[in-house]
Amino acid sequence: MKKISLGIITLLLASPLLATQVIASDDCNTVRAKYQCSTQKHKLHLSFDDGVGSVTPKILDILKRENIKATFLVLGNKVDCKKHLAGTKSLQLCKQRFATLQRIKREGHDIGSHSYEHYHHSKLSPVELTKTIMDSRRILEPYFTTEPAIFRLPYGDGMFNQKEQPQVMEALKKAKFFHLGWEMTAYDWNEKYQHGDQILDNVLGQLCGNGKKGRNGVVLFHDGVFENEHEGRVFTANNLARWIPKMRCVADFKPLLFFKKNLKKK
Repeated sequence: MKKISLGIITLLLASPLLATQVIASDDCNTVRAKYQCSTQKHKLHLSFDDGVGSVTPKILDILKRENIKATFLVLGNKVDCKKHLAGTKSLQLCKQRFATLQRIKREGHDIGSHSYEHYHHSKLSPVELTKTIMDSRRILEPYFTTEPAIFRLPYGDGMFNQKEQPQVMEALKKAKFFHLGWEMTAYDWNEKYQHGDQILDNVLGQLCGNGKKGRNGVVLFHDGVFENEHEGRVFTANNLARWIPKMRCVADFKPLLFFKKNLKKK
């Protein structure tokens, strides 16, 4: 922190709130300088893929405390409890995830489909493609929060390569889904970034552009691990509360419909 005069120090000691604001302001100056952010704030929306996971309730606690509305793209198989045998641990975990899904909607976040299984959709047969898309709608329909309902393709497969594989986006359109992409990604699934603030660096580097124009829009995080029915992205959940104040230094958090004007709330 820069040097402060004795009079200001006395004032800060008398007012803890003012002291916090001065420290926060100084921290934000550091953040803006590090990522070469402009003084004009960007607009940002958090989204989470591959859940519902074990850490999703912790993420919801953080979002509630920070008064942020996010979007959760849910794998249908994670909350399809009818496929589990009664009395098994697997069924108990599914019921926990299902209760979390209900909480997500109750607390005002947006919910969409991440398909039923985490497949490369462009590699599926026409029958398999339709089935996995529609199975997710069957399970998640009561919890969709927008009209049309949103869908995010695993790996972005079928979105990035839609010129070569047009059948994927065509199947989503036929199923009356709106595909939700992303403008930024945290790469929080990648273990090489799960150290210190490297994931935050990924987000703010894209957001601010490191001295270039930067971006506004939806950022991709994860609250689940698709290979494991209950596991969550622990590093993300453990650090999100620490990252959000730094994001606020350079961005205002906005609801999904701020960016997607063609969607309506159900």
